[in-house]
Amino acid sequence: MGPISAPDLTGIHEEALAWTRRDGFDRAMAVFCEEMVAFHSGRRVANLGMGHTLIWAIAALIVYFDQARPEGVTFTEIAHLCEAGGLGGRKAAKSAIDALRSGGLVTALPRPEDRRARRLRPTQKLLDLEHDNIVGRLKALELTQPLPGRAEELGRGPRALHAFLGGNVEAFVHARFRLYDGFSEVQAFMDRSCGYMILLDLLRRAHAGEDDLAMTEASPSDLSARFDISRAHVRKLLTRAHERGWIAAESETGRIRLDPGFHRRMRHWIGVEFVWMWRLVAPSF
Repeated sequence: MGPISAPDLTGIHEEALAWTRRDGFDRAMAVFCEEMVAFHSGRRVANLGMGHTLIWAIAALIVYFDQARPEGVTFTEIAHLCEAGGLGGRKAAKSAIDALRSGGLVTALPRPEDRRARRLRPTQKLLDLEHDNIVGRLKALELTQPLPGRAEELGRGPRALHAFLGGNVEAFVHARFRLYDGFSEVQAFMDRSCGYMILLDLLRRAHAGEDDLAMTEASPSDLSARFDISRAHVRKLLTRAHERGWIAAESETGRIRLDPGFHRRMRHWIGVEFVWMWRLVAPSF
């Protein structure tokens, strides 16, 4: 499989907002959050640090370029892409690749034409993990968009993997596009350890409360145990969100109220996730 053309980014936010009005969207959003939380907190992923944004991005770069270019990709090229795109510096890229190699997800082989250059190649273990991620996304997507087959089967196909990772890589390389661009709330959570999972956990539990306000639940003890982080860290994340006006805790019930504007923007963000997924993988089916 060769390189993929840069995806069309036109009208993605307008289409995402329309997607949030589809029948079953809220259930699909909950399933998306459940699938991603389960995936990133699973032992195979959590033990390898794959929930870390930079590690996940570098893994996608390695898988895609291994399939799209005969020569594959080297550490130097990965580090340059990370620096140019603002993902991290050379030292951070090296640490991420070392983590992938120590976890048995990536190997480094000398290039025949230059044995000093090490080609980074994905192992079957990494490919299996990438397929698991796509299957989870498709399970949520099919609740609002009919698919031409079972999510489990479609997500295991090599074309879907190549289309999804390739589309993300090419959009980032050519337009510096990232799915959370424009959503400062998402970025704020992602900048903190396990923040992405905690945000998804809040959203997956969200339900309509009194006066149609979105309510959710978040126990620092439960979250710390599930994601193997300290309760103090969880409390700091929730306090930070409270200070920014995104959430408010009800002391008498222990429940958390989501600010309507915050919840609306999070629905918009998940809508972008669905539109983007469909745009990338639909041509591969």
